[in-house]
Amino acid sequence: MARRPKACPAQGSGRSASVAGLAAAALSVALAGALAGCGGSGTPASTGAAPSATAAATPAATSPGGTTAPAAAGFVAIVEPFDPGHPARTGAAPATCGGQSTTLAIEKCYDARTENTDAQIDAAQLAAYQSASASQRPTILAQDSAWLAARGPVCTKAYQGGGTIDGIDVAGCLLDESTARLDAVKGIAPPEAMLKSTDNTDPSALSWYTTPEGSRIAMVDTQGDNSGGAIIAWVIIGGADGFVVNPGQFYFSDGSFVDHGVIQPPSPSFHRVAPGTEYQFAIDYTHLSADPNTSMSNGGYVYVPGTPVAIWQ
Repeated sequence: MARRPKACPAQGSGRSASVAGLAAAALSVALAGALAGCGGSGTPASTGAAPSATAAATPAATSPGGTTAPAAAGFVAIVEPFDPGHPARTGAAPATCGGQSTTLAIEKCYDARTENTDAQIDAAQLAAYQSASASQRPTILAQDSAWLAARGPVCTKAYQGGGTIDGIDVAGCLLDESTARLDAVKGIAPPEAMLKSTDNTDPSALSWYTTPEGSRIAMVDTQGDNSGGAIIAWVIIGGADGFVVNPGQFYFSDGSFVDHGVIQPPSPSFHRVAPGTEYQFAIDYTHLSADPNTSMSNGGYVYVPGTPVAIWQ
């Protein structure tokens, strides 16, 4: 639920000191691994190592741990860093992971669900590969390889709190990344993501949206301003293709009321966030007090790359 912004402790027309310190204090870490990128979306995950891929030139065998879809000659299937030695395969997995009894059990639950999702990605991409022309097949393989190489570093970058919770967070992040990828390769438009706004800079407290390309987006309510508005720090981690920032896609919306805010310097317009790197920019939403919906119960900060895809309330 959207909140009325906090009272401004100091003049808020410029970028707040807490925004500048956010990356250094909580989120900025060195990129783990080379790149070709609850959950979040708030969900958490696993090893943090960049996944690898191996070519499957012959039909894959069924193993005691699960089943693997047959592969075509030249097709490169996903091989999990947490379950190496064979292409991703389906197996038993709990429907939810948060209720498992130990940290290890939670991580293994996320790993199993991620591998099941990746097996579906392989099946969809194999069908596309088999129907593609000889000239189109290298593009399919290159896109798959770039996404897979970026997935682990993106999740590691998102969660560097320094505690055991990082393993759970990274494992859940891998599942989020794979789920977004599966929707993309199947051409599925998921419903608008409903996420939780926060003023907590702890990486585990951030609620991340995962784009179809594997970039991650979160927001932090840093402070109020003198106009009765709020300064929001938007946090971006670039996926396999990077991420180009368009500030016009990030605004406050409550029914017919819209506040696009004032971009805080330096301007982030059309800055390209490289794969696996983090970038932050701030927008001062100065007109929130003019929202005619005084409860602001249906309002929130939205990311709208054409149509609304995520709202933080």
